[in-house]
Amino acid sequence: MRGNSATLRANVRYIEIVMSSLTERLENKEILLLDGGVSTEIRRRGVALDENVWSGLTTKTHPDQVREVHEDYIRAGAQVITANTYSTARHVLESVNLGHESKLLNFKSVQLAQQARDNVAQEEVYIAGSMSSMPPLTHQHEVATGEHVVSSYRELAEVLAEAGVDVIIAEMMRDIENASIVIEAAVATGLPVWIGYSAMMADNGVDVRSLRWKNTDDTTSAPDFGEMVETLKPLGGQAAGIMHTQVENIAPALQVLRQHWSGPLLAYAETGKLILPEWRYEEVSPPDEYALEIDAWIRDYGVQIVGGCCGTGPEHIRALKQLLSNRVS
Repeated sequence: MRGNSATLRANVRYIEIVMSSLTERLENKEILLLDGGVSTEIRRRGVALDENVWSGLTTKTHPDQVREVHEDYIRAGAQVITANTYSTARHVLESVNLGHESKLLNFKSVQLAQQARDNVAQEEVYIAGSMSSMPPLTHQHEVATGEHVVSSYRELAEVLAEAGVDVIIAEMMRDIENASIVIEAAVATGLPVWIGYSAMMADNGVDVRSLRWKNTDDTTSAPDFGEMVETLKPLGGQAAGIMHTQVENIAPALQVLRQHWSGPLLAYAETGKLILPEWRYEEVSPPDEYALEIDAWIRDYGVQIVGGCCGTGPEHIRALKQLLSNRVS
């Protein structure tokens, strides 16, 4: 992080307070409620997504709609909202000749989340910065790697920390080389880091493998999920779990993860079927049915951080809020 010594000391102190708060809540076995899908909710409200940068440009082109999505998730009960930074690393923005705007765009994305919190939050709300495995979407590669990508992720992590996020979520971790780069950059900020793995079932219907997104039929080359988690575990992180994974595959992946990870668990599924090129989701799990799935993950695996991924919206978070309220009462 850059800045004068007074600013650096203030940032370090802020990180210590936030880390203590989040760590204590998880150590006290609290269940924290995340938001739902940010990009897909922006799309559902009529904002077009870019073929390479997905929702990354909407902070620039439709800031009011991005802020309103955050506000609606807070109203629904989310305790952690995710800034629109999933696809705004420099190496992704370069695919649309906007790499030079990466710092400004990421600062703005965090600011929109902060404004939403200031506008409507009645209780404490944390802001997460997203760092994902996503390469430019039209590229053939599953994930982004290479020296330039290393510097790009380091820059993103530093900007998120400077902008004031409370936690960084490493999202859609599904390749050892890429995940190592993302997690190391995130952990270096000193902020709490939550690791979101994405998984799928192998062709035999038994083994759990890392998700293949672009090459969905190629399950044989996908890393064994347990081996990947075991390899990445020494890099650190305060929590780990399964996200952007089909609902029916969450439980098998959690079962494997629990064998390799002893810390707090998170789970937020992708629901529905992606329809391209419109980037919309159909056959989305009804909120009450999704809440029952979450309830089972909490009961069976001790998941403490829950929410939704692509396809879910504020109505799903509202149902989860009611579920969590009922569990306490």
